[in-house]
Amino acid sequence: MNRYKIIFLLSILVFTSSCEDYLDKSPLNVVSDNDVWMDPNAIDAYMVNLYENMQVEDFNYEVIAQAGFLSTVTDIAVRSYGWGGQNDPIVPSNAYGWWGYGSVRKVNVFLEQIESANVDENLKQRYLAEGHFIRAFYYFSMVKRYGGVPIITEPQEFTGDNISELQVPRATEKEVYDFVRSELNLAIDGLPESYGATEKYRASKYTALALMSRAMLYAGSIAKYSDVQLNGLVGISKQEAATYFQYSMEASEELMNAGFSLYNQSGNKAENFQNLFLNADNNSEIIFAKVFSSPDKTHSYDFFNAPQSFRVDYGNAINPSLSLVEDYEYIDGRSGELKVKDASGNPIHYDNPYELFEGKDPRFFATILAPFSPWQGGVLEIRAGILDKGQYITSSNLTDTYGSGSEAVTIVGKDGPLTTWDPTKTGFYVKKSMNPTERVNYGRSEQPWIVFRLGEILLNHAEAALELGQSEKALASINQIRERAGIIALNSVDIDKVRHERKVELAFENHRFWDIRRWRTATSLLNNTQFKALYPWLNWGTKDYTFTIVDAPKNTRTFLEKTYYEPIPYGEIEKNPNLIQNPGY
Repeated sequence: MNRYKIIFLLSILVFTSSCEDYLDKSPLNVVSDNDVWMDPNAIDAYMVNLYENMQVEDFNYEVIAQAGFLSTVTDIAVRSYGWGGQNDPIVPSNAYGWWGYGSVRKVNVFLEQIESANVDENLKQRYLAEGHFIRAFYYFSMVKRYGGVPIITEPQEFTGDNISELQVPRATEKEVYDFVRSELNLAIDGLPESYGATEKYRASKYTALALMSRAMLYAGSIAKYSDVQLNGLVGISKQEAATYFQYSMEASEELMNAGFSLYNQSGNKAENFQNLFLNADNNSEIIFAKVFSSPDKTHSYDFFNAPQSFRVDYGNAINPSLSLVEDYEYIDGRSGELKVKDASGNPIHYDNPYELFEGKDPRFFATILAPFSPWQGGVLEIRAGILDKGQYITSSNLTDTYGSGSEAVTIVGKDGPLTTWDPTKTGFYVKKSMNPTERVNYGRSEQPWIVFRLGEILLNHAEAALELGQSEKALASINQIRERAGIIALNSVDIDKVRHERKVELAFENHRFWDIRRWRTATSLLNNTQFKALYPWLNWGTKDYTFTIVDAPKNTRTFLEKTYYEPIPYGEIEKNPNLIQNPGY
């Protein structure tokens, strides 16, 4: 089977020429429903709106406040900015929700109307399959947030006296996951394996299989690790776990045999992993990606996350946690714990702070900017202050100096850290998916967002196989990931090793937020957790560096048991008294 990738460009501009042809015939203010379904160009314009409504948690997906990326509400990062949200208990006014029934209505209209549309029968069947995939994506986006939600498969119309018919109660969480699976089966049966160049943005059979791999893994985890509440509106019976894990494993295996391959275009393992996320062209690992193109479809990831001295403005948003840094092992398999003290408890001296990280998993160097990392033709100067004759000297700004004449240096490095203001709070900045050569202004970044890639599928496969007791399959998939990374293979595997590999491989791809919820580990990882920071100090006499590990100047996290599910929006409950609120809200 030929290897290929499917990329979608969620922009009306994709259809510029075809839509202009259509609008020349029928101005927007006089377009009727019948006009839409009689013109293939109009149908495509409608379809692109359905894609745009998919909750792809990409660079532009913000949580609560500007630049509040999902990773900063997990254990792998904090946000440097002082804006609220990360540490607040989740309530309906600041939840991470998506009650997507406006979008569901649109896809229901599409699936109803396309049956009688003026298009070729083969194209009609593909459209139907595409609609079922999108509807599955919508419902997966809701079930992973709320548990059971109303399943509505036809356009609802208010006639004046049928309000009770429109007030649909919640289905159980199991029923929604089963609905997602049934929709994906329809999509898999009807979608092509590939498209021509002009339609490469569309979902394929393999896109649907990738969503099946992910969604059924989530369902299996919910069944195994959660408790059933509200008669199944949240939670799934534990006896169902193996069935869902089997569905996930089977979908993963079909993808693993479909011609995709892990990205391997550079012998430099760190550079190779970094480049995976910078260009979607000729990328054998990508199954489905959101592509950006200036000037009309862009994002601002670089603008919000550039290190302090490399920023255009803002910058500094995502600060990787020290715990994530230490989760990256050394290439020989040793623990990733950083050696800042010797066996006697004395600080270890380094001529260059970057030496502390030598020998780490190459993915670390592609994912995280550490103190004195090379970056964009310069060096990331992270220094907490000066250590002179046993006295730690620091500053609340980046301009105060120490010493005189040619020896004078700024006390704090030009990239921080500072306990106040914007520079890093942990001693680290994010690197994955950042433009490595240019300082990029707001709304000018073009790196793709990978929605599904083979790396995730291998990790899904390993987890599902292990949960089913098939450890040899799990080990083989994990070691494919580690071999590409350039790190020693494992001899055995358990659930902790699978989760560890997932954490470091998928960091800052917005998986961790959902993983620690479906595993039900967020309460222990995030509840009253104080993050740590790594601070380098310049030893004035010897002109080398030692490190201290301190509490990061950010509040502890609050994560309550109820937070595994989002609250049903109060406004929706007011409109529909048949909706039962989730426990604890």
